[in-house]
Amino acid sequence: MFDKPMMLAAILILSSLGFAQARTQPEGEDPAAPSKNTSCAYSYSSGPSASFTSYCLTGNGNIAQFASPSGFEFINTGTVSEGYGICDFTPATPVPYFDYAHADSGNWGPTTVTAPSSTSKRFVRTTSDGIWQLTQTVTQIKATNSTVGSAKVVMALKNLTGTDRVVYLIRYADVDAGGTDSDDTFIWGINSAHGVDREVSYGLGLTTNTFIFPHTGFTQNEFDGPAPCNVFTNMNGQPFTGDGSIGHLFAIEVLRGATRTVTLTYKPI
Repeated sequence: MFDKPMMLAAILILSSLGFAQARTQPEGEDPAAPSKNTSCAYSYSSGPSASFTSYCLTGNGNIAQFASPSGFEFINTGTVSEGYGICDFTPATPVPYFDYAHADSGNWGPTTVTAPSSTSKRFVRTTSDGIWQLTQTVTQIKATNSTVGSAKVVMALKNLTGTDRVVYLIRYADVDAGGTDSDDTFIWGINSAHGVDREVSYGLGLTTNTFIFPHTGFTQNEFDGPAPCNVFTNMNGQPFTGDGSIGHLFAIEVLRGATRTVTLTYKPI
């Protein structure tokens, strides 16, 4: 049986070590699944030219485009890849779920979309096995004359079963700053990860606003989203320059019938 306290302790130790080298976890899936939804369904923009910030969301809650300042794109270049992943460690063989826009695991139900406000969208979906419900709320933080805008992402994961479960919960984005995919510099810490165009120094960061669970930022040396149950495979030393991606990883115990919530922010740097 999978030892839940040991897993939680292990990721906390790995986080403190900074993931200096890639580490292998139980075998998971290959995230190169058939192409899924990368189309913009909901768009947001704000701010004057120098701090202008825009992004759009797919119908499944992926961020398919993010630009700041005007005309400087971070995500909608080549393969559009941004989204979320879960690995459920409770079964004898861990079960992965993911949706990275250009590819998904194929075990999600349909998405229900609502608008809590004029600056936010809420996306609710249940895994096809009926075990998990994921509610994502993405809220626009508007740009002003003195600051760029950002997108606040809240992910609430509900355990629909009568069994306590332990998961990895992941947010991830392929960053191609300025429309190119080979000259970006990537760096991460416990609380954030960033990809920056080394020529003009514009970049995109993903920062956690939740600190109650073991967690870490990470970067990868490729654009594909991480296999949730084999998440350490393409994590790399830092800083590095090339074609890469950023993300954040949480280790969470979700009690039977309970919901656990994390909040992160995408913001240009």
